[in-house]
Amino acid sequence: MMLRRLALTVAAGLLLAACSGGSDGKNADPAPNPSASQATVDPKEPACSFLTAGERKELAGSAIDTVVATNGTDQSSQCRWQGSTGLIQVTTLPAQAWAKTLPQVVKQLESSGGVKTAADKKELARAKKLLSGASSFTGKQACAAFTTLAEINGAKKGATTTISQVPITESESGVSAQMCTSGEMTSLIFSVPDLRKTKAVDSAVTKALAAVQKRAVATR
Repeated sequence: MMLRRLALTVAAGLLLAACSGGSDGKNADPAPNPSASQATVDPKEPACSFLTAGERKELAGSAIDTVVATNGTDQSSQCRWQGSTGLIQVTTLPAQAWAKTLPQVVKQLESSGGVKTAADKKELARAKKLLSGASSFTGKQACAAFTTLAEINGAKKGATTTISQVPITESESGVSAQMCTSGEMTSLIFSVPDLRKTKAVDSAVTKALAAVQKRAVATR
């Protein structure tokens, strides 16, 4: 289904990772790449202060303190910590900036060749209607669209958070969570060896994401 595919794209964090690169062409990977340790590192990047050492240790079960990649623009901020036991990445940006990417995603889906049946065309029309004017959404409207997409993907009514399992490498997976509140869009990607998405993991990731979101909103 067209809208479900769009919702899944959002849930996986691909939009957030892509738009965090801004206009300077430094797009982030859809999921963290362990080889990215060669990327520019600036520990003063705002996102690097949005999750404390104690919170990272609580989430991962051991210290993950080495900043291996940062990617900030005028609007977004990103920080990635990595160690032998895993990695954590946070990205924040105004929900308005995130919303501006949505019409392009719809266009990509439309040109992907997957719109073949009458049902597909109906869903595409629904997606276009839902995201009409997304490029000029206010922060409140952008977060409302995020909630609608989350609900389409099976989240509870009024959900402000999505969480899903994503590939990190060929053999390892991670958990990607996003939150949109107060006009701010925040993502957290977390991976440790042999990670499985369980209620306990979801709860820990959601708790860490909420801490990041609170600080990101306060910084704007």
